[in-house]
Amino acid sequence: MSAFQSVDTESKGEKLAQRISHILARLHQGDALEKHQLAEDFQVDVRTIERDLGERLRGIVERDEDGHWLLARSARSSIPARHLHGYARLSGTEQLFPDNSLRYLLEQLHTPEQQRPMHVQPIAQEDLRPRTQEFSRLQVATELHQVCRFSYKAKARQVQPYRLIHKNGVWYLAAEEGEKLKNFSVALIEGLHVDETSTFLPKRAHIDYINTKDDVWFTTDTTEVLLRVSPEIAHYFTRRPLLPQQQHREDPDGSILVTTHINHINQLLPVVRYWLPNVRIVKPLEWHEALMTGLKEAQKKWASD
Repeated sequence: MSAFQSVDTESKGEKLAQRISHILARLHQGDALEKHQLAEDFQVDVRTIERDLGERLRGIVERDEDGHWLLARSARSSIPARHLHGYARLSGTEQLFPDNSLRYLLEQLHTPEQQRPMHVQPIAQEDLRPRTQEFSRLQVATELHQVCRFSYKAKARQVQPYRLIHKNGVWYLAAEEGEKLKNFSVALIEGLHVDETSTFLPKRAHIDYINTKDDVWFTTDTTEVLLRVSPEIAHYFTRRPLLPQQQHREDPDGSILVTTHINHINQLLPVVRYWLPNVRIVKPLEWHEALMTGLKEAQKKWASD
């Protein structure tokens, strides 16, 4: 065999291995495959795909009544692999790894934990396991649009639940109370009663509003805020948004001007305080003055203690 023939054979073998691995990955995701589409995807003729499915993957795949190829029942796991991606979307970790393909995920899971070259440090989460029953009842009430009554911060409430939202390690209930959309910390809800006889028709405006929000501060009134962020910490604001509807512009000196829309000053101040003295509130001026007043009062209190 000549050197050129050897290289050509290796190239064909590598393409075959890649094609088979991609087909298997799609099958494990629960996809139903059609041979003509596969031939188009891999730029080979249909007879090649027929050999892949009928010979090379014999016993691993089977055809359904529509002529599509599926993973054979004997080769299926109890939980379809596509559910792994669904769980990643549900838990908000879809963008955790740069590569979210099934191949990459399986490689990590098949590597013993002590040998993995990465470690994901968990984010602190509130523990609602002691309140599993209440959470489940809220979930059902939200699905069935049932009115809920409970005590919250020592006040009786009657609400129409719209969505359970997880934000920064805390679960919130988005619900309408007195014609206004509000959020309630699930952990602070007491004496929950779900009225199974009283239902409501969800308002499309509320649903659209919740779907477009990236925080749990619910109000139609927002304030445009401008922040000046120094070059030393600009990276932390540009690598991922730290504030709702955040946009930024980099200036020649390396600092950035951050624009955001805030529902309440208390939504902003914790972020600004954390990054002091490298962040300054440029607009609105009264919010900058409120920040300075709070710092001065804290300084006086510390001096007197």
